[in-house]
Amino acid sequence: MEKTHEDVAPEGKGTLSHLGSAHEELLGRIVIQMLRAGMPVSRKSLFLKIAFLMNETEAPSETLLYEGIFRLLLNAEPTH
Repeated sequence: MEKTHEDVAPEGKGTLSHLGSAHEELLGRIVIQMLRAGMPVSRKSLFLKIAFLMNETEAPSETLLYEGIFRLLLNAEPTH
């Protein structure tokens, strides 16, 4: 059975622990780049960075990865 973006995080289970390995790797690279650039890392800054990267890419596979991370960040419960 082929996985779809809907399989990434089941409804009501919006935690980053549901990331696939490709999503984890990409999100990790993005966070490291942001930290090395001295940028703050927050949900908002991640959305902005991913939106920028999505706009810059022409590869459909990368776009799907970015969309998956977007969905997970939107569904993730904030920690206090």
